Amino acid sequence: MSSMGKGTLEASNRDPLQRLRKQLADEYRDQPGDRIDEAAKHALDRFGGAKVREFVPILAWRHARQHLRHAS
Repeated sequence: MSSMGKGTLEASNRDPLQRLRKQLADEYRDQPGDRIDEAAKHALDRFGGAKVREFVPILAWRHARQHLRHAS
């Protein structure tokens, strides 16, 4: 395992915001961290009332990516 502890890894896997931030930061390295945070939070909030929760992470990821592409 990397320098990230098991507990930290498990927590990030359960927390959709942390997972989304990491995915976006890996893909949009040229974007400032606060812009990535804002896009991730906005995207997850947008789908907060979804009845089918299983799709929220992928929908939020797609929405945040679109937002960051337009901001570039």
